[in-house]
Amino acid sequence: MNPNTRGRGLGGWAAGFSLIAGVGILVGLGPTSEGLGSAEPLQASTEPSPDGAMPQDPFDYYRTNIEPLFLRSRGYPGSTDGNAACVMCHVWQTSVRFSLEEPTETPDGGAWTEEQSRRNYEVVTQLVNASDPESSRFLRKPLAVGAGGLRHTGGAHWDSTQDPEYQVILDWIRALPAAEFTPADALVAVDFQYYRSCVHPGVLSVGKYGQLPCTSCHAAGLAGFAPRSASGGVLTVAEARQGFESLQRLIVPGDPEGSRFLLKPLHPDGGGSYAHNGVRRWQNRNDTEWQTLAAWIRGELTGSECSPVY
Repeated sequence: MNPNTRGRGLGGWAAGFSLIAGVGILVGLGPTSEGLGSAEPLQASTEPSPDGAMPQDPFDYYRTNIEPLFLRSRGYPGSTDGNAACVMCHVWQTSVRFSLEEPTETPDGGAWTEEQSRRNYEVVTQLVNASDPESSRFLRKPLAVGAGGLRHTGGAHWDSTQDPEYQVILDWIRALPAAEFTPADALVAVDFQYYRSCVHPGVLSVGKYGQLPCTSCHAAGLAGFAPRSASGGVLTVAEARQGFESLQRLIVPGDPEGSRFLLKPLHPDGGGSYAHNGVRRWQNRNDTEWQTLAAWIRGELTGSECSPVY
């Protein structure tokens, strides 16, 4: 795939697919050689199967009932045309955890081949937690914050956990074997107290090499992980909690190398992200500050005792 053309024509895929899917959840998506199956509303179960078993292979169920949702028109915050879909961001934004394959064009718009679907499946199953299905990022990112969801640049797709799409995905996750589909980050807790005592005052509030501190750009809004105290002093617990929660969307607990919080300010030559409007705080991963934050994300640093690097 040519990276310069990746993501072009997404509106056509989504629009073509939406004519088929309508407002229901698509079922019967067959291999590309068979074209797209007919669309029928799927009656979502709000309870797991009595025997805990899934009537289909987990991949087949995913491909038939879940993957088509990624092409369903959603609308985008601030727009009125309603043409956007998950693929509008999650195909070309390769730095996000939910990074999908570019659909293969078909006369009806677009679809994924079985090989592409298997690659998408590997990505999606990294975002589920069969040991605690309701905590899965795959469920919480599109869910409204007021209903227990996480902040999402693409907006909330479900107002409540009773949404049929949410329930279909939840039933699928419940039926997955926990031994295979419990992420490592579910076992790692990134410590809030260390953020309040060490990360915020010692890193986010302090410029490095004469550069602006993180608080200059990230004090508020969706990316407000470095808030300023209203009193001008130390953050209150509530202010720190708000910043800590905002930071969660940039952290993969247990995986510093996969955390955008550590990749965005890292120089590209040192393995960092190419996209960052701010400064590069670290030239490489050997930086002691980077290493300290990595240890925190791995769950190794807790409490209010700060490393000498601060």
